[in-house]
Amino acid sequence: MIAYLEGIVLRRDAEACILLTSGGVGYQVHMTVGALSSLPGAGDTARLFVHTLVREDALVLYGFGTWEEREAFETLLAAPKLGPRTALAMLGCYGPSELAACIAREDVAALTRVPGIGAKTAKRLLLDLKDKLVASAPLSSGRTAPAVTAESDCAAALVSLGYGRHEVDEVVRKVFDTEPDLDAGSAIRQALKIFAARQHG
Repeated sequence: MIAYLEGIVLRRDAEACILLTSGGVGYQVHMTVGALSSLPGAGDTARLFVHTLVREDALVLYGFGTWEEREAFETLLAAPKLGPRTALAMLGCYGPSELAACIAREDVAALTRVPGIGAKTAKRLLLDLKDKLVASAPLSSGRTAPAVTAESDCAAALVSLGYGRHEVDEVVRKVFDTEPDLDAGSAIRQALKIFAARQHG
């Protein structure tokens, strides 16, 4: 199975990109809208972790900027009646830690913000995913559930300010790895300082 691809971005649309590998093969890789927008421009090199979905009539690739996203996608696919399109939509709205926090606090309203998920489906997903997604979430730094909520709130605020999802996930992780007990407001200020330093660096 294909688990990683590195290649030149040939083109992208609203749902997928085409990567040309050094072997001369072009792969169509489906991604979230946020991940697609974070890709480098046409002609530049991109590196993606990949989940390969084998069907009777097709082989479909789904690409992610981090291994954690790929793992979360595979965990979502293990839930009954949850297909790859919905799983991708969920990760398009929330990063792995944010999604785990939503599941942990049984936040039906948050899940219904995902296109295609209504209240009834959200409640079923909470039951199907609570033990799986929360257990597999990247919480190895020892952060507690409230800290994860602060992390997700911080990330959501930064995305709303126009920063890219992958860049936000990296900076937020760095902030909370350094100071795991920060509240969301303090974390946002720390993250903005990092972004500002990068822009002037």
